[in-house]
Amino acid sequence: MHSTQELFPFFFPSPFKRDIRAITGFWPKDLSLYKLALRHASAYPFRKKRGERNNERLEYLGDAVIDLVVAEALFYRFPREDEGYLTKMRSKLVSRNNLNRVADELGLPNLLVANLKGNQSESVYGDALEAMVGACYIDLGLQKTQYFVMNAIVEPFISNAELMDTTHNYKSEVIEYFQGFKKSFRFEELERNGEQHNTTFTMGLYVGDDLVAKGEGSSKKKGEEAASKAYYQNNKERFNG
Repeated sequence: MHSTQELFPFFFPSPFKRDIRAITGFWPKDLSLYKLALRHASAYPFRKKRGERNNERLEYLGDAVIDLVVAEALFYRFPREDEGYLTKMRSKLVSRNNLNRVADELGLPNLLVANLKGNQSESVYGDALEAMVGACYIDLGLQKTQYFVMNAIVEPFISNAELMDTTHNYKSEVIEYFQGFKKSFRFEELERNGEQHNTTFTMGLYVGDDLVAKGEGSSKKKGEEAASKAYYQNNKERFNG
């Protein structure tokens, strides 16, 4: 004898399906995409099966979709601002700090499947949010994904004056500072530790030949952002003067 839920599954969505609707604003069609989006590379580092194993490809796609939606939103929201203002505002909106904050508010840390070590938890939730956006784009198309991004990321940010003033993309700030003073700088990999899918990169920020800051992350890009943040926080008077 089948239960009513077994006979009419559409009317009795699973808890996970309800979670996805609460996050994106829409009922998902293909739940497997969202399960993949919430599977960090550290969860199954030794799996050798073919096919998708973690959310890295969806993260890549979602990152591009967020950039597109944010750029268009800012273009129309601030018609009198120049390219420099729009670029700085976009950097703040898509910064790791802001995406981590949004991911936490959406409850992604409670849904993510991961085996985290060290400081990886500083960025994986924002990465998972990007992967969720990628999953939504494949599953439901651009229009609904745009709605998701606008409601979860863009609108809460630009309607909050405190967030607009305090959220940083440290790497952009540091690059702008050095370029303004015509200083030679570069990022270099100092060290990497861990397995292929659970690697921590230590990146160094050099001014000329001097190592002025270093930081760690689960990718070179995130290590560079961490090194930039370290330099910024140790030299706040230079940026706020």
